[in-house]
Amino acid sequence: MINIKKSIAAAVFIFTALFIFADTNTTDLTKRYLELSQTQLNNGQYGEALNSVTAALKLNENEGIPANVCVIASQVYSKMLSSMKETEDFSRLTEIEGYIDQFPCVADSSVHFKLKEIQELNRLKIEQAQFHSETKLINTVVTAVLAVCVVLVFVFFIVIIGIRRAEKSRQEQTRQFEETLKIVAGMQQTNTQILLGNVTDLQGIGINSLKSAGSSRWGQNALPEPELNDDEKEELKQLAVSCEDLGAKIDSITKRKNNSKNVSELVYKLALNLGCNQNTAMAYFCAAMVYDAGFLAVPEEMLAADVLTEQEKEVIHDHVNKTDDYFNFVPERYIKIFEDAARFHHENEDGSGYPNGLKSNHIPQVSKLIHVAESYSSLVSRRNYKSIMDKESAVEELRSKPEVYDPVVVKALDSIV
Repeated sequence: MINIKKSIAAAVFIFTALFIFADTNTTDLTKRYLELSQTQLNNGQYGEALNSVTAALKLNENEGIPANVCVIASQVYSKMLSSMKETEDFSRLTEIEGYIDQFPCVADSSVHFKLKEIQELNRLKIEQAQFHSETKLINTVVTAVLAVCVVLVFVFFIVIIGIRRAEKSRQEQTRQFEETLKIVAGMQQTNTQILLGNVTDLQGIGINSLKSAGSSRWGQNALPEPELNDDEKEELKQLAVSCEDLGAKIDSITKRKNNSKNVSELVYKLALNLGCNQNTAMAYFCAAMVYDAGFLAVPEEMLAADVLTEQEKEVIHDHVNKTDDYFNFVPERYIKIFEDAARFHHENEDGSGYPNGLKSNHIPQVSKLIHVAESYSSLVSRRNYKSIMDKESAVEELRSKPEVYDPVVVKALDSIV
């Protein structure tokens, strides 16, 4: 009996020692992976840092991933995605997407935003490669067709020349035969010429490429200038109607009467004043009606509260990232403008805004217009101020903050209000 108890005690001791050793070994190994990934990250070795921190994540996957591992992993994944954007090397995109699905704790709002950007860039790169491949195929087919046409034309002329030579030979034989018979005939041979007709040159009509939405260089349009066809006009008309309905819902929940109408009309006038074409100005007009769609995802009582906690402030600030569910009616050709309008209208010229801290020319031009138009509308309304500012004072208030508002847009505002 005593021996059995001793055996059980020894087994319990050995199991406990092994468990403690395994846990200590996991902790030490995790620490080494994190230190290695941090060193690699500091040295710009983002791919190696990704491998190291992912190893730390996998090591703790079953027992629960420590907070410090998630924090460092978020930094590494964010740097890796930024590096992919700069180098346009998307070879590890599928791998990173899999890790983010496997370890959701590493994907904060910044990582999600960058991942979406990379996915869009990768999609465009694939489409561009397909376009080049299709263009190459078309060029090959056109070249082959032209070659066949050249051969056919060459054969045609050879046949014509052969026919004319045969005719000339026949006529010569007839003449000699008639001379032999001493028949004098004052016949004149009329040669029939085969007219090939005039050749009409075809002029190719150049097609303007879409200029990228997002540049703040005024005069560079987000949409091409050529006049829209009937289907495109109807599409834009329906888009404006849908935006008006959604804008009314946003104004209702935010208690800002006619805000979407006032801001969108002012954005439209600013766009035209700054050299944007009619197509671009209309797209900006529509996007400016629904730029605050993210507020629909914020609890109404939070929007009406006079005092907010820090957590509630973060929720309201994050409204710029909550528009995906509300823009599903927007056609693909306009979606980039709408996303820029919603996401970046709180960015400041000096980089002090949110959510990305963009500066100056990195801020999309539609976002700059909405930033100025919304602030001006606020200054001349009772929404945020005890008394209404006159137009001149409101413009001067915006002009006094070049670190926040684009001075070029403010100058344009001064000329139209």
